[in-house]
Amino acid sequence: MKQTMYYQIQNEISPITLKDYNPDILTFGIITLDELDECYESFGFALATVMECKNDTHEIHGEIEVYDDYHFGIITGIETKHFIRVQDRIGIYIKSNLFLIVVIEDQDDSMRVELFESLKHVNLSKVTLERLIYGFLERLILNNYSSLEKIEEEISDHEDKINDNRLDRNFNYEITGIRKRLLLLDNFYEQLIVIGEELEENAIDIFCADNLRYFKLFTDRVTRLSNNTRMLQDYSDHVRDSYHAQLDYNLNNIMKMFTVVTTIFLPLTLIVGWYGMNFTYMPELHWKYGYLFVIIISIIVAILCIFYFKKKKFL
Repeated sequence: MKQTMYYQIQNEISPITLKDYNPDILTFGIITLDELDECYESFGFALATVMECKNDTHEIHGEIEVYDDYHFGIITGIETKHFIRVQDRIGIYIKSNLFLIVVIEDQDDSMRVELFESLKHVNLSKVTLERLIYGFLERLILNNYSSLEKIEEEISDHEDKINDNRLDRNFNYEITGIRKRLLLLDNFYEQLIVIGEELEENAIDIFCADNLRYFKLFTDRVTRLSNNTRMLQDYSDHVRDSYHAQLDYNLNNIMKMFTVVTTIFLPLTLIVGWYGMNFTYMPELHWKYGYLFVIIISIIVAILCIFYFKKKKFL
């Protein structure tokens, strides 16, 4: 049987094989699905959790479950640099002195990098299981505040364009993309909140009560991120409504202009129609100044209409 490499923490990180695993020493590992098939019985994990890891259904929401002596969960990650999309998916097993990550989908090996990066910020001589888990989960939301700030700037730029009446034809496409990104972020934070709260509850009593503050700290941070995300969702709704209101305003201005023009030319059309009847005994038809008279009347009527509309502030 293949000997999967794990890591034991005892003042330093020491690689070990599965046969050297000691449940009394803090250990972590990051393995593949094939390796999970080989070791799940040794750790006492249920086959149902293995099948859950192999389920290729890409769900946005993660989950965490409590078994007799361990926690099992699925975390679906997202990429926030460009277009936010489902990218990473891992399974996590947590039992006394063991934190095991199963890589289900990870194209750029970022989960392994994040795990070892998190260990650079802890004192290995004092690290606990709770601090180890907290450090890894915290890396999943690293730089998320800056990502939210960038999204806020995008929305603000759209708002400025609307206020300056510089409407973009691609606005609906762009604001819809922003709203989808915010929705994915909200779902991402929601799953992390569930995981943090479940770990903080310590239902199977595998964590030290004094160290549960790490999970509370993590949950509070994610909750703030979630609240900021929902605030941006409301902001994007406001900007979208402003965009449609500006469109309606511009359309109303165009329709008002057409209405004014139509109203001005309506009496002129009546005059032209009246004198276009060409009845034999119409007195103005044979009048020397009849043509000039109609022109002057038309000009006077047009000026009076324009003056009226300006007075009423229609123009």
